[in-house]
Amino acid sequence: MDVCQDDWTYFKGYCYRKVSSCDSWSSSQGTCATLGASLPSIHSQEENVYVQSLHGGEHSWLGLSDIKTEGTFLWSDGTPFDFHYWAKQQPNNFKNEDCVHTLGFLQGYKYEWNDVNCTDCHRFTCKKGKART
Repeated sequence: MDVCQDDWTYFKGYCYRKVSSCDSWSSSQGTCATLGASLPSIHSQEENVYVQSLHGGEHSWLGLSDIKTEGTFLWSDGTPFDFHYWAKQQPNNFKNEDCVHTLGFLQGYKYEWNDVNCTDCHRFTCKKGKART
């Protein structure tokens, strides 16, 4: 009996689904919502590495933003902001950046995060609680 539906992978109590096409942060969050999920919240380095590995080290959205209040980052799934892995000098709000993506592990990046413009186009993963069977 699978704990996650088809096309979803299980990791540490949650189900994840990689979406390879790129989209804006809010459209990506909307896509996840239609699947009963959210953009991923990250609560450990292990989960951080796992989610970024799904995209082979490419950039991908996290469910983290400070859209509501500048400088106050919140997870879109409502979970506590109890872990972060910012790149050096990030978040910097350069040109009003309110959404967060992963830098992956290519070009010397080490799974770090960066704030970027919410209308940028990135791939993403959806995260939800495991299926009740």
